[in-house]
Amino acid sequence: MQLVETELQVSSDAQILALLVVNLQRSDRIQGLLSPHYDSIVEQHVTERLRPSLRDKDRFVFATENECWFVLPHLSSEALAVLACHRILNALGTPLRIETQTVFFQPSIGIACAPLHAKTAVELLRIADLAQRNAQSNNVRFELARVEQQRRSSPEDLPQALKEVLDSNALEMRYQPKVDLRSKSIKSVEALVRWPSDHHQSVPTNVLIDTAEQYGLIEQLTLQVVNKVFQEAAQWQARGLQLIVWVNLSARLLSLEQLPKLLARALEVWNLPASAVGLEVTESAFIHDIDHTTALLFELKRLGFKLSIDDFGTGYSSLAYLRRFPIDELKVDKVFVQGMMDSMQDKQIVQSIISLAHNFGLSVVAEGVEHEANLNVLRMMGCDEIQGFYFAHPMPSTQLFSWCEQFHRDFHDKL
Repeated sequence: MQLVETELQVSSDAQILALLVVNLQRSDRIQGLLSPHYDSIVEQHVTERLRPSLRDKDRFVFATENECWFVLPHLSSEALAVLACHRILNALGTPLRIETQTVFFQPSIGIACAPLHAKTAVELLRIADLAQRNAQSNNVRFELARVEQQRRSSPEDLPQALKEVLDSNALEMRYQPKVDLRSKSIKSVEALVRWPSDHHQSVPTNVLIDTAEQYGLIEQLTLQVVNKVFQEAAQWQARGLQLIVWVNLSARLLSLEQLPKLLARALEVWNLPASAVGLEVTESAFIHDIDHTTALLFELKRLGFKLSIDDFGTGYSSLAYLRRFPIDELKVDKVFVQGMMDSMQDKQIVQSIISLAHNFGLSVVAEGVEHEANLNVLRMMGCDEIQGFYFAHPMPSTQLFSWCEQFHRDFHDKL
């Protein structure tokens, strides 16, 4: 558990650490009991089978001959842990042939993420183990732990508080500019939903989204966010500020069959062209129903929306996405952008993503740019746009117009 504690200490608030407890349910349990040496051979073969499914920074150990623990650091969302889970299940789907023995697996996996579900290694393991036992007892292949109430002293639970916030239309939006390095201008912003700043509770955005998804409130949340964003974007355009606003779509949102109609209706209400809106889709959104996702993305593209793959390069990507989906843009995960000044491997990953995207005719956005040194390297690499605290923190719509004017006055020459 020391590895987990160490990763938790170095992890930032914007990153997620996932712990997976995998019960292999091997078919050769009796053989393992009869020959202890045989178990070490099985472990070696299982390790060789699983390693290609993981990133270099991921770690796993055998807790027992029938149970593995996986530590997945630096994830941008818990959904990427689910994607890793699918890759592990696929790797274990084919039997192993060891000497004269054929080993079959019927794995069950429990997933817990920090800081979403717990903040200590021991508690994270407890929750992941409970999720694994629930998955096994419910005869499902994996279970993602549910969000535990972080403010137990509060008289209201989080789902009820969220319902009240949604009913009062109190969610707030923040916008982070994206700087175009070629034109030295602001052409787009990313919309980010926030819990009301004047609420007596404080709820992180990832917990907000997770709670909405778990308790059937994601459609109401999406409708509120979309209408707020489209209304404010229409106001910018009326004042002469022509910006593309990018909105994040979660994996659960992509499962809503009415999503294209919901977005199209909001465009009509606020008299906003679809070309003024971009939709960011996380890589993990592709894992649930690839055929449905493909059809949905093409429908959104037909309506005129721009499409982006968010957090690209986290290690579970597939080049098939770039060939199969009507994507306009890739966003390089900030883990690599912020690490590339100290890590040659991260720098090579960023350069590879930029070159790959350009070969496919896609633009590239690097997120998490906080220092001038990163900016200069990205410019030399040919990155199209950058996003991060170096230029601006996310801001309310009321500040955006004046900020853009100040940017072109004060920062233009620095680019």
